[in-house]
Amino acid sequence: MAENNDNGINTDADQNQTITQNTNSNTNHYDPSLPNSPYFIGANESSGALLVTQMLDANNYHSWARSIKRALRIKNKLGFIDGSLCAPADAENPLMEHWLYCNDIVISWLQNTMTVDIKASTLYVETAHQLWVEIEQRLAQQNAPRIYEIKQGIAALMQGHDTVSTYFSKLKTLLDELINYESIPNCTCGGLKTVVSNQERDWVMKFLMGLNESYKGLKAQILLIKPFPKLKEVYSLIQQEEKRREISNDALATEGMALVSRMDMREVEKKNTESPKKYYCTFCKMAGH
Repeated sequence: MAENNDNGINTDADQNQTITQNTNSNTNHYDPSLPNSPYFIGANESSGALLVTQMLDANNYHSWARSIKRALRIKNKLGFIDGSLCAPADAENPLMEHWLYCNDIVISWLQNTMTVDIKASTLYVETAHQLWVEIEQRLAQQNAPRIYEIKQGIAALMQGHDTVSTYFSKLKTLLDELINYESIPNCTCGGLKTVVSNQERDWVMKFLMGLNESYKGLKAQILLIKPFPKLKEVYSLIQQEEKRREISNDALATEGMALVSRMDMREVEKKNTESPKKYYCTFCKMAGH
């Protein structure tokens, strides 16, 4: 028997209305005509679209996978590769055709970003999720050689003739890729705070060690800062110093050019003053012509 609404208890009618609203909400979520639906395909989203510019090969799975996930999340198609959006259980379901179409689109998108040899081995997969798992099992396990290459690259990286910005970008790219292989687990208890702090300090040390010797004095000052600064803060300080030097060099160059110009004018004036003395008229017995 349904209770009265005045007693603060939902009636059967209210419960039925809530169920109906939830059902309608779920139906709207999967409505292919709505942009927020995973089954929605935009006018420019063809099977030939290129989600990312990086082509998958045997050495870059983690960075490729990260870019692909981001691109599919934007298009609301991530569920097709992570297995959260499965095909309707009922083959007569009106959404089945939409699911099959989107599944094939996602497979094409993934294969468009693979090298020829990898793509050739995935031609007969049935679902985007199956393709994703297969690629992960084949390429994600080859960690040790890539980690070695990344750490070797970090150790050997020096600024050289690069600007501070270019040098930092190269280092940050290697560090970000290394995190994909050696990420520190999230911890809310604070037990890993020291580990994270030490990692950040190591990154700063490497950045400073790779800088040119012309920054030796500034590097010594940074090492004395307490609390120890983060990598982005140190980069900002070094870049500001680089800009200051550029401005100083420009000012010196301008001053030098002005000095040369003044010296040239003096030479011209001197020649103009001396030139009349070079001529002597034997007829008039006078100098200057």
